[in-house]
Amino acid sequence: MRKHLFVITCLQLSILTVVFGQSPAEALKKKNVSDTILQNRSLLLQGTFDAQRALLQLFPGKHYRLTDGKNVNEMINWECKSCAAKNYPDVNEDALGAFPYKDGVATRLINVMDFKDSTGQQYKVISFNHSGFDEDGTQTSRFTGGLLGLAKFVLTDNGWNLRMFQPAISAYGAFSQCPTPKPLLIGKDQYAFVIKHSNGGGGGPFDGNYYLVAGVNGGYQQVMAAYGIERTVGGDEEQSSWQSTYTVPASDKKYFRDILVTLKGTVNAKDLDGLPNEVKNLVKGKKQAHFTAEERYVYKGAAKGYELQLPVKAALVP
Repeated sequence: MRKHLFVITCLQLSILTVVFGQSPAEALKKKNVSDTILQNRSLLLQGTFDAQRALLQLFPGKHYRLTDGKNVNEMINWECKSCAAKNYPDVNEDALGAFPYKDGVATRLINVMDFKDSTGQQYKVISFNHSGFDEDGTQTSRFTGGLLGLAKFVLTDNGWNLRMFQPAISAYGAFSQCPTPKPLLIGKDQYAFVIKHSNGGGGGPFDGNYYLVAGVNGGYQQVMAAYGIERTVGGDEEQSSWQSTYTVPASDKKYFRDILVTLKGTVNAKDLDGLPNEVKNLVKGKKQAHFTAEERYVYKGAAKGYELQLPVKAALVP
């Protein structure tokens, strides 16, 4: 028994090896892993939950923690020569290609989200970002998103047990970096995750969308896309600009409650692209006006997800 424990400990230590202070002149390496990493997984983490350790167990590649004294660049570099690559959507123009990427993958932890349901059961969800492997450890390409993945752990008497694992979902953001997912309670003990995607040309303006990822049929998938939720202020005086917020109003629905997205901003008659038609109609005959609009999204089942209900409620405000 002691021999078995010793072997397990050594394996864990070898997996968790970290390289500190890597010189930029030294090319980073990647490790070939088994195709089982993308299949149904079982994982039990004992002791205090360590998100980076959990990620390394899920993707046991070459682990680097690079620092210049101010910033830390931590990643797991791997490739899978025996994996069946699959295309995942990228909300940008330039998808990187089928995942796992032919030239290798760099996987980074994004964040850890803590939850407790009405019974007191504790959960943790970690989000992570896949980008193309780079020998310098960089992430590039303005119009390529970071491929998002999620893993959910539940606290048991034996430790943190992997409950749900989605290695890849869709790519969001820019420069191969997915924005940080934000939890949103959409039902009884039911959390989904909002990704606010924003991109545009150098110097702006930038256009934004909301994407919602939720657990459906034992896995995570995108269930909502709300387009045109933001346009930042650019250098053009005749440009429209607006911001938004989202809420889940009280409801008798147990799960997948309605989601309201409220837009507020300034509309210019010469810049109507991206605005709801109901706002465009209000500004007819005016050069510029302040507006508010409320979009309601209703869940229509696993196949359709959330859909925008028309007409959108819109009004001009002082």
